[in-house]
Amino acid sequence: MPEINVCNWKKETVRTLELDPAVFDYPLKKHLIYEAVLAYKAAGRAGTHKTKNRKEVSGGTRKLWRQKGTGRARVGDNRSPLWRHGGTVHGPSPRDYSWNMPKRMRRNAIRSALAQLLRDERIICVEDMAQSSHKAKELDQALAKGLGCERKTLLVPDEAERNLDLAARNNPRLSVVPALGVSVVDLLDNDRVVITEGALKRLSEVLAR
Repeated sequence: MPEINVCNWKKETVRTLELDPAVFDYPLKKHLIYEAVLAYKAAGRAGTHKTKNRKEVSGGTRKLWRQKGTGRARVGDNRSPLWRHGGTVHGPSPRDYSWNMPKRMRRNAIRSALAQLLRDERIICVEDMAQSSHKAKELDQALAKGLGCERKTLLVPDEAERNLDLAARNNPRLSVVPALGVSVVDLLDNDRVVITEGALKRLSEVLAR
């Protein structure tokens, strides 16, 4: 059965926590993670691109000159795509890029990413994340000197911590995400994951369903 050490902010082991093998013994499935990342990024696309077609651009419907006898090419109205300021042919229009990824696939992708992070020893479990100060410098020093997290770090508390949010929001290498809001992209985009014991239990309980 997989285990993880629960430590304090000085990285001193307090106890050992047994983890659910259904979640943290899950094999690495790169293609499943790839599909989850694609779905996440597709859902984040605005899809507000738009160009005007020939019925939307300004102009008229009058035929500019008669069909025959002028020696010029035949032509219709001045909103034709052949003309300057004419409409666009097959241009982009607003659309929704998101697609529905099955819930079981999403959960399995997070399982796979979490299990691999545990095997790579990139998950640090702490007792709590309550901060006595809202200052960014103090949190940064606590992570770097206490837990050895000097690169991009994901912080996962089990409940909202105002001081933690205030201290992390201006630091470009820190991100705070609640336990049930963790996505595959959050896990892959950070070098370390610092998670509380309560959040780890809650996340494991949801993913094991």
